[in-house]
Amino acid sequence: MFGPDFFERLSQRMYYDLDGRPITQDQWSVLRLGAGSGHVARDHIGIYHVSTVWTGIDTAAPVDHDHGHTPLIYETMVFVERLDPDGVLAEDDRIDCTEQYAELHATRDDALAGHHRATAMVRDWIVNGRPER
Repeated sequence: MFGPDFFERLSQRMYYDLDGRPITQDQWSVLRLGAGSGHVARDHIGIYHVSTVWTGIDTAAPVDHDHGHTPLIYETMVFVERLDPDGVLAEDDRIDCTEQYAELHATRDDALAGHHRATAMVRDWIVNGRPER
């Protein structure tokens, strides 16, 4: 996901509304506040957290601004829960931000489908063990 041109792309990033239309950074900020955390779906399965969000930022965009590129503005990620043997961590603090899996999507419908694929994959990991990377 973070290729050698990531920081160049980050400095030139474009912002998109929930439907993938280009907007200004100010418009994105207002939408982001209105969308709260931008969550589309969230599931806790065993020690795994599956989270799908609208980011409104296409981190996969080519540097050359390819006009045929479809912005990938939703993201599904799988995180693993931190060990908390004493039970002292708050729910949000139990998530280890080391991603176990990530997938980018262009639309909300694609994002929901990706979320369902990720939850099915996690359920398989729980039954059959997580394969080595």
